[in-house]
Amino acid sequence: MKERPILISAIILTLIIELILIILVYNKIGTERLPSQIGRLTIQLILIFWVLNSKSHIGLFLLAAYHIVSGIFGMNSSGSAELLGQLLIGFHIVIGLVIYFHYWIEDRIGIKNVG
Repeated sequence: MKERPILISAIILTLIIELILIILVYNKIGTERLPSQIGRLTIQLILIFWVLNSKSHIGLFLLAAYHIVSGIFGMNSSGSAELLGQLLIGFHIVIGLVIYFHYWIEDRIGIKNVG
């Protein structure tokens, strides 16, 4: 966790939120939305492994873009009027920005990046 602690923390938080959402939706709706949620989680995991195992910034950009686009598309969803929907929209946009600008954030708070 010494390398890119803000990025690693954002990724861990993202995975925790995603798993909680999968469980909550499963408990409320059942298996109907499970395939799409597993698909979303799979895409995120692929992008996360790409980001963590590559020096290229393409994976980082795609992971950040994934979250920002998810937040923007969430604004048009039927659940966006509810508080949880609005929180998820905000979460996706903020986490996307944190992921993309993690070097800048770490520099601002005085964390030295090794990688």
